[in-house]
Amino acid sequence: MNIHCENSSFPNIACVLEGVEYEEGSTWDPDGPCSSCTCVAGEAILCPVQCYHPVPSETCCPVCDSCLYEGVVHSHSRTFTSSSNPCQRCTCVRGTVTCVPLVCPPTLCAHPVTKPGQCCPECTVCMLDGQEFKDGQTWTLSSNHCSACTCQAGEVQCTSSHCPKLPCRQQVTDPGACCPHCRDSAVSCLHQGTVYHCNEQWEVDECTSCTCVSGDVHCHSERCPPLICATDEMPAVVPGLCCPRCLPRPATCVAFGDPHYRTFDGRMLHFQGACTYVLAQDCDGGDFR
Repeated sequence: MNIHCENSSFPNIACVLEGVEYEEGSTWDPDGPCSSCTCVAGEAILCPVQCYHPVPSETCCPVCDSCLYEGVVHSHSRTFTSSSNPCQRCTCVRGTVTCVPLVCPPTLCAHPVTKPGQCCPECTVCMLDGQEFKDGQTWTLSSNHCSACTCQAGEVQCTSSHCPKLPCRQQVTDPGACCPHCRDSAVSCLHQGTVYHCNEQWEVDECTSCTCVSGDVHCHSERCPPLICATDEMPAVVPGLCCPRCLPRPATCVAFGDPHYRTFDGRMLHFQGACTYVLAQDCDGGDFR
């Protein structure tokens, strides 16, 4: 709302309202519902609201329900990250944007990585002997095939495998293998009803492998390294792998086509039947089915 003022002969006085003289740029409280009046270019402005989208309020002056910041309109009370500075956290309050800097937690790895558009660095890679490994990647040392290493949150964790004692005299280690095996090939092994040749190796499950050594069965179980998952992840065993991996939570299952199913752990099943089946249900509380 604008009120036209009378002309003033004084150079420092720009507005005359109801017989009272006001200087250019001065602000005063009137008798009315508005919060203030401002003398701007010879006019007494009762509602000096400057915002992108003013809306009426219970008083005579409108209020701002949004903010225009860096070319983007943000609604009132919304908190957002500045597009020009990802380390600035901003909040829109009645047409005014207030920004505060983000404080990054200390990184515990030697090679933190900051992704584009991201403020704080993360420990997503590991460096070992000049080579770069991704988080969660597992590999075997070229200098020691019995040592398996895993990149966990920027740190390298290695575990060593112990070779079983062989009863034979002539032993040989294949290229790239960790443990030696007997050179003898005449004695076979019987394990769980199956005959295996000497030096033949087989897998009992994802974590256990056995070898026929001169008539004796030698089995070795893999030891999984410690697993630390993020807050939005959960440890889960992937079919075909021994050690658990960090998978996003929550998991989903999908039924599609005729008749294909993908379970919560990502396993694909193909089953067709003529009965009624339960796809998913709570195994503890009973509140989900």
